[in-house]
Amino acid sequence: MNKRERGELIVECAKRLFVRKGFHAVTVSDIIEEARVARSTFYAHFPGKMEIFELLTGRFAAILLNAIMGINISRAGEDAPLSAQIREMSVGLVEAIEHNRDLALLLITAPLGHDDQFDRSVSDFFAKILAAIRQLLVEGMEGRTIREFDPDIISYVILGSVKQVLLQWLVYGEIGDIRAALDNITEYTLFGIASPAPAGRT
Repeated sequence: MNKRERGELIVECAKRLFVRKGFHAVTVSDIIEEARVARSTFYAHFPGKMEIFELLTGRFAAILLNAIMGINISRAGEDAPLSAQIREMSVGLVEAIEHNRDLALLLITAPLGHDDQFDRSVSDFFAKILAAIRQLLVEGMEGRTIREFDPDIISYVILGSVKQVLLQWLVYGEIGDIRAALDNITEYTLFGIASPAPAGRT
């Protein structure tokens, strides 16, 4: 096993422990024991467990940002309707979360208020997602494919809704088939809860 592979082993073992026990309950000694490496080997790769957590959240954020920024709602039209683009993005996010289910669980259930550095790391993760959502909204408004509104407020609403859907899906099991729910999620994102206007009325 080379140095890179050993580093990845430590990361994977730490991730399992973070999910199983919670970040705050895991010690460096726990990770060393789980990975079956020497203490000197651990410290040759990482200064501590926080650096592993930040590496994990950074990787996960990059995957989610790739799915979010993979669409261009400012150019929505007949060839690429807005609804189809939103659904495509949603599918990409679901697949990313399914492949990183344990890390998604850790982030949406993370207890804050115990460690300032941990709190900042979680906050930075969601700030990156929030900024990407806001950028999409601004581009859509500039391209006149979505109506004008406050992009900050609406990005908060969207991220809050996504986090709650993830809780119901991943933690409480209230959403059995997340893909079957995507049409409802897409329609709500685009149209809210208003009834369609009757024919001849706007």
